[in-house]
Amino acid sequence: MAEERLKALVRRYGPQPDVHLSVWGGMVGRTGQTWVEDDGRGVWLVEVLRSPARDGDGEPEGTLLRPASQADRDRYRKREAEVPELVARAQSQVQDRGLPMRFVTGELDLERRFLRLFFTAPGRVDFRELLRELSRELGVRIELRQVGPRDVARLLGGVGPCGRPLCCRTFLRQLRPIPLELAFDQQLFFSPERITGYCGRLMCCLAYEHSQYLEALRGLPKVGQRLTLEGRRGKVTGINIFRNTVSLTWEDGTREEVPWSRFNPSPEGEGPGAGSSG
Repeated sequence: MAEERLKALVRRYGPQPDVHLSVWGGMVGRTGQTWVEDDGRGVWLVEVLRSPARDGDGEPEGTLLRPASQADRDRYRKREAEVPELVARAQSQVQDRGLPMRFVTGELDLERRFLRLFFTAPGRVDFRELLRELSRELGVRIELRQVGPRDVARLLGGVGPCGRPLCCRTFLRQLRPIPLELAFDQQLFFSPERITGYCGRLMCCLAYEHSQYLEALRGLPKVGQRLTLEGRRGKVTGINIFRNTVSLTWEDGTREEVPWSRFNPSPEGEGPGAGSSG
C-alpha cells in the first residue's frame, strides 16, 4: 500500500493567484513560506497557506520541491518581465490572422518551458493553427485560456469601491455567480453602479453576509406586504436588521418604525389578528 504524502494548501504567484493542493516532495515547510513547485507543466513560485491541508480540499496539483532562494525570486521577476513582449507578439499573430481575440496577460514558468496566455473573445475561437505557430515562434509550450470579464479583473488586479485590493485577486478561490436577489434580500436599492464591481458585474462581497440577512429576516413579512398589527392595517416599507425594526405605513398615511419586540402581525385577511376587509 502506497504511503500517503503530506499535503499543503498553496497559492501560486502570478496574475492568476490559483489556490490548490500540493504535496511535499521531501522537506516539509511552514505556513507563510515561499516554495518552488513543479506541477508537471512548469515550475512556479507558491506561498504555503496551510500545512498540513485539511481533507476535502481537493486533489494535489503539484509537488513542492524546495524553499525559494533569492535566485528563484530573481528568476521569477525576470520571467514576469518577459511576459508583456510575449503577449504583444501573440496579439500581433492574432491580428494578422483576423481572429477576434484580445490577450490580457500571461504567466511564464521559472524554467521558461511553459507559457499560459489569457484572452477574451466574444465567442468560441478555433485557435489550433495559431497555437502551433506561436509555440514554434516563441519556443515554449503554450496554453491559451479564454476568460470572462470577472476573470479579467482578477488577472489585472485593482482596488474596489471599499479602497481595498479586489477580493478575487487576494483570497477568493472560486468566482461564483452573484444574482440580483442577493442585493434585494439585503435591501440594497441603490443605483446599479453602487453595487457593481471592477469587472462590471455585481460585487462578490454581496454574498458574504447574505446568509446572516436571511436568518435575521426569517419569520418577518416581506417589504410591500400588507398586514394588521394591534388592530391597525398598514404596509411594510422597510426592515432594518441593525436596529431590529420594521417600517410601516398605516392606512391614514402616517409612518412608524416598529420594534421587533412588539411585532407579531397576521397577514391581512388571515389569522385571528387580521383586520376585516371592506
